[in-house]
Amino acid sequence: MKDKILPIIITLAAILIVANLVALDIGWFKQQKEYKSLHTEFNSETTTTPISSTTSATPDSCGTVCQQTIDEKISQAMATVSGKEAIKETKVAEKAPKETSQAKVIYIPLGGSGSTASTSWADVGNAEVYFNIDDYQNVDRIYFEGFIRVKNGNGKAFARLYDVTHSIGVQGSDIETNNENFTLVESGTLSFWRGKNLYRIQVKSLNGYDAYIDSGRIKIILK
Repeated sequence: MKDKILPIIITLAAILIVANLVALDIGWFKQQKEYKSLHTEFNSETTTTPISSTTSATPDSCGTVCQQTIDEKISQAMATVSGKEAIKETKVAEKAPKETSQAKVIYIPLGGSGSTASTSWADVGNAEVYFNIDDYQNVDRIYFEGFIRVKNGNGKAFARLYDVTHSIGVQGSDIETNNENFTLVESGTLSFWRGKNLYRIQVKSLNGYDAYIDSGRIKIILK
């Protein structure tokens, strides 16, 4: 019986020994694998460090060139912004409204209307006014104008301003028409005596056909 049990015990002991050895081997291999993994990570970190140092050193080695480039870009950007602002200010200046001086016109009505068949100057009743050129500042030009016509369009109708104060016709105030319908006619530029003077409308006919006038007035244009 002992002879049968002993080989079994030896066999079991050998199996246990082998099993322990296998377990030890497996543990050793795991340790070696972990060691290699840690060693690899350590080497990787060690290798990365110089690269990082080199990378950080690169800006320092090309710092002058980079700084010049940055300065140039900043200068260009500032010049562009300044140019745009200058253009904007110029456009605003162009759009600013310009002062324009427009001539002011003043009418002085002489009132009344009338007609005559006389070939000599005849006064038109109630067609007169006192006028003083000194009452107006910045006078540029003065005219006499009125609506005149001649009966049936035969011959011509004439009208003018007469200076009653100085007993003389106002030079350049004559107007005329051969139209049978009322037509607005304007004289040439006029010159007046200084002071307050009485001016009256006079009319005449060229050949005895009735000459008419209506709404005579003095037209003043200021500068």
